[in-house]
Amino acid sequence: MRKISNKQREIRRKLNKVYSQISYERGHYCEGCGKAEGDVPLSHSHIIPRSRRTDLICEKDNIQYLCLSMGERKGCHEMWESRDKSKLLCYHKNLEYILQEDTEYYFLITELNA
Repeated sequence: MRKISNKQREIRRKLNKVYSQISYERGHYCEGCGKAEGDVPLSHSHIIPRSRRTDLICEKDNIQYLCLSMGERKGCHEMWESRDKSKLLCYHKNLEYILQEDTEYYFLITELNA
């Protein structure tokens, strides 16, 4: 079994607390396609990837519900991480957040999807 550092354990603890708050505060539906939990499995998805901005890992505004892939159906979580992100209902809202928090990433995304 892989040992988890104290720092990673603390991040995980804080993130689980944020996930719990989001679950209490928000509706349980996919922000990418609008499907409700129960129709599709939902996942917490970071708008700006954790690997890019570690300072935003536990920021509620950087986390959304997106559905996971099932069988042949490509989920919104997978779409957000690909070039298909512009097809999602939350695309423009996410771009506004990205522009506010990480201008370089904003231009990277918009150039890739042009």
